[in-house]
Amino acid sequence: MDPQRRVHIDLTVVHEGGRRMDPAPNGISVGSTHLRSWQVHRIDTPSNMFDGYDAHLIKINYDLEIDPDCPRMPWFEISFEFLSGESSDQTVVDALPRFGVSPETPKPYVLNRFLNFVPSEGAASTQVLLPATTDRVDMFGVGGNSVRWRHVALGGTGVRAGSYAAWLVLLTPAGQDEQRVEFSARYDLSVLPDVEYRPTQVPVDFRLSLVAAREDRTSVAPSLSAAAEDPSQECHPSVFICYAHDSPQHKETARRFANLLIENGVRVDMDRFSEGKRGDWGIWARERIDEVDFVIVLASPICRKAFDGELRGREHPGIRSESRLINERLHAHRDEWTAKVLPVVLPHELVDNIPEMLQPWTSDHYDVTELTQEGIDDLLRAMTGVPKYSRPPLGQLPAGVLKPLSGAES
Repeated sequence: MDPQRRVHIDLTVVHEGGRRMDPAPNGISVGSTHLRSWQVHRIDTPSNMFDGYDAHLIKINYDLEIDPDCPRMPWFEISFEFLSGESSDQTVVDALPRFGVSPETPKPYVLNRFLNFVPSEGAASTQVLLPATTDRVDMFGVGGNSVRWRHVALGGTGVRAGSYAAWLVLLTPAGQDEQRVEFSARYDLSVLPDVEYRPTQVPVDFRLSLVAAREDRTSVAPSLSAAAEDPSQECHPSVFICYAHDSPQHKETARRFANLLIENGVRVDMDRFSEGKRGDWGIWARERIDEVDFVIVLASPICRKAFDGELRGREHPGIRSESRLINERLHAHRDEWTAKVLPVVLPHELVDNIPEMLQPWTSDHYDVTELTQEGIDDLLRAMTGVPKYSRPPLGQLPAGVLKPLSGAES
């Protein structure tokens, strides 16, 4: 795609004492980050999972150019923001490289039903091949409308110049012809204390055409069985189920609910799966709560009383300990943990039994009216960041519909 071939950001050094101005006229170039052609493929999404959205598998090709006399560069970072009138109109579902030290050999991946990248065992099913690199790569932004990758050199050698590649899955409103993208870059240099360094201040905008991808007959089909191939992969949401032992029926329904989540690609921790060996349940619960992506709290009368501090004496020590741990984290890190703690109402329970501490009405809760994939659809979307509806394109009022304000008529 020609527009992307011309997109680059100069990396510059500004000497101390100079005024902090745009470095184009004052900076000394030490290289650039340069976008090459992108590959955009349409994804055939599973039915009833991404209604109102088009899904795209995008390969981003980019170069890091470093002048031969440039000091060692410990790290560099590129970021892309997918813009529209409302930022929620676009969602980065998943991206590669994800995090950690990249493999020294190319690694194959396939898309699962949630449009997450999972490792592929067979070459025939491979849809994405992640290039080899020895840098550490950290990725940020999945679930929002932007993504960035930070390449960090290991062993003090400096990041290498040359070509790189990254992949992402992007949701856009159905029928959208092009996508506005904002590209920016940051970097670090090993320079003397009297020298300041920074990239170009103004990000670069360009338009990514989606027409060819939408009309392409050779689309990418996710693997509907990939979610069950290896439940231990880090790309599956992980949850801890916090619930009270109100009755045998409640305990059994909680177990069936957990099994349903596992069948739909969610890694689940709950006490029923850890029974059989003596251990400290308090330590076990604290470790699980801090390790997982989400904590599901199942509404019930005893659960509500535990969270709201209405139990006394030796009543139900397990749920009381877990509720204290969760309430403490909500108090200390409200924004992070409000999104992480998901109140769930099972078919036999009532919304009124969601603890008041979890804000059943001023924040979202999740009614599971039946133990089926459709019944947990809203909950799965909350954990995967996939919205249920898209905003329709902005229409245009017919001529003559708009009337002047009364004060303007005179």
